[in-house]
Amino acid sequence: MNDTIKNITITIIFDGSALNRDEKIGGNILSIKKLNVNGEVRSFIGKPAIRHYLFQTLCRKDPNKWKPAPITERGSGDRKTLQFDITRADIITSPELDVFGYMFTIEGERSITRKAPLGITKAISLASYEADLAFYANHDLVMRRRVEGYPETMPGLYNKEEHASYYKLTFTIDTEILGKDIWILEKEPQPKNGRLILEISNNDKKELPGRLDSQNKWKINEEGTVEWTRLSDKLKVTFEVSLKAKIERICDIIQAIKNGLYAQSSGEANTIVPLFLIAGAVRVPCPIFHPYIDIRKENGQWKVIGVSDALDNSWLEKDGNQLIVYIKDSERLRVDDSLKNRVLTNWNEFLQKVGLKD
Repeated sequence: MNDTIKNITITIIFDGSALNRDEKIGGNILSIKKLNVNGEVRSFIGKPAIRHYLFQTLCRKDPNKWKPAPITERGSGDRKTLQFDITRADIITSPELDVFGYMFTIEGERSITRKAPLGITKAISLASYEADLAFYANHDLVMRRRVEGYPETMPGLYNKEEHASYYKLTFTIDTEILGKDIWILEKEPQPKNGRLILEISNNDKKELPGRLDSQNKWKINEEGTVEWTRLSDKLKVTFEVSLKAKIERICDIIQAIKNGLYAQSSGEANTIVPLFLIAGAVRVPCPIFHPYIDIRKENGQWKVIGVSDALDNSWLEKDGNQLIVYIKDSERLRVDDSLKNRVLTNWNEFLQKVGLKD
């Protein structure tokens, strides 16, 4: 295993239904998020919702590793905001901060900000929204009250906008950023009694357990290291996750995407499970497949189109003459067999070629 892991982009198509509710309309109509796509109204699931579903899936998969990062309240008065607390966590101890990024504000309009190494697009429906609306009532609760002897006769009535469709969604992992974070501080970190003390601001300090290793880096068990160098009048502090932990985190993410996300909306379980998936190693962490991939019905069979165009991109990495691209289709969403001959169809081989497996 070498320490070069390639950037990865993954585009999926899944069968979903009203996964992201919006504001209420007229008091009792639950709407869905919508936008205009080339003159058609399409429903969509926003990036924050997808991020939530993915993180909840990772927490369910391995609750000992994927734990919610601590939260703090920053600012004062009307300018108070909730933020991740980097005085109590960092990318080494918290996979969430490593993968999804953060912003931590400091007095004087300064902040420590981490760009998310995991890029997520909106999940946009591949069919137009035709203003479907369903009528609901809580008859079961009314019947229970009647059994208890109460005179309730009117169930709570409400309406929901509904839309069942295929949705397209892309994730892109910048493996150069994932596992590495840089802070610029005013004062030099101080090792003291088995702890490294970092002064983030006059009011914010951070302590890290560990020890200095032979390379003069602060080592936090086998999880990662912290080192610092002087930049003129400031200090550059670099947090770096161990290669083993970095590989595990990336594998956890792409395994969750490949197998399906845990998602509930309005009390309804939903299926962000790929019926089609294309994953590729890319020189530049860009969602290159996303604009090309679409679906079309031919002779009663849904077919994925745009794959040939998507493969004609010089950002795609190769192993010799072989594109490092993996494709998986299904009986519901087919890809031309001729295209499969140009790519990998073995998942473990793909993992090996992107540097995630021996």
